[in-house]
Amino acid sequence: MAARTLGLAWGLALGATLLAAAPAAAQPHQPISDSTIVPVSALDNTPHRDISNGQVSARVYLPGPAGFYRGTRFDHNGITTHATYQGQDYGRPWFSAYSPAVHDFTWHNGEVVVHPASAVAGPAEEFDSIGFDAAGMDGNFLKVGIGMLKRTTETEDHVHPYPIVNAGRTRVDADKSRVRITQTLADKPSGYGYRYTKTIRLVPGKAQMVIEHSLTNTGSKDIDTNVYCHNFLTLSPGNENITITAPFAITAERPFAPDAAAVDGKTIKYLRAVKEGESVTSPISGFGDSASDYDFTVMNTKTGFGQRIRGDQPLARINFWSIATNVSWEPYVGIALKPGETKRWTYTYDYIGPN
Repeated sequence: MAARTLGLAWGLALGATLLAAAPAAAQPHQPISDSTIVPVSALDNTPHRDISNGQVSARVYLPGPAGFYRGTRFDHNGITTHATYQGQDYGRPWFSAYSPAVHDFTWHNGEVVVHPASAVAGPAEEFDSIGFDAAGMDGNFLKVGIGMLKRTTETEDHVHPYPIVNAGRTRVDADKSRVRITQTLADKPSGYGYRYTKTIRLVPGKAQMVIEHSLTNTGSKDIDTNVYCHNFLTLSPGNENITITAPFAITAERPFAPDAAAVDGKTIKYLRAVKEGESVTSPISGFGDSASDYDFTVMNTKTGFGQRIRGDQPLARINFWSIATNVSWEPYVGIALKPGETKRWTYTYDYIGPN
């Protein structure tokens, strides 16, 4: 596909902020009118590439003003849904509909409704913003994977629709089992610039997906940020029978409700189905400074379906968030680039099925 300029401001901002309330906290109910609600199916056929290696199939959405995701929080490049192995969909949308009347998300008539800005599925990635404080009101700041945004709030708010003032250019190359998206940004007024390439590929002969990244600082200012993957796994309604296992002893910094989930050494176990309106969430610690700690297995012990998630970089931090429709294990990687430097990192997903 020829390179495209994505210079339009996308009017909606993603607000899927982590819940930081009490364990198994209730999501506040937001009364909304049915007339404002649009089913998620309206996003299904936005520009995408379907890929397969004969064992695993997936849908990779392409960036653009009419794309699946139109917010200003998550990386626009290569949001991947419906990764499917042996009939198990690991990445179906965790919401049923969207509405501009919702802040972030809410439960409505037994289903999850999100703001259009929160309408993203996984794997989806987010980079921390760069230069927000220094920008001043109405100045510009950087979000890698999106571009230069205009600061229009006193404090940074992930649910706010920051106007995109420079999205650079993107180029997409794809074949039957791979999609590569390259975004280039040169913003002379700010001094920020980068070339960012993300490749999503299904490995021949394996039940495996690899997501490879390369970020080069082409500007005159340093790029200091973190990136994480919001995995949005959909293995079990209510996350019943789900376990998450790490190579280190897990510490949940915010305790879970004792009847909902528990830490047992290197494993988190759900003790029952998460209920409508609840969340199970906490920052996670216990990992060291070796990349070998970026190695997690999420399993449904009843069905035998699961996923191993590995990275080739040390962990900067981990957040854990889940509601009844998904479990999100969110590992962070640190990035610090002087002008001219390049950072490469890779995630490997192994899909596990019943024997």
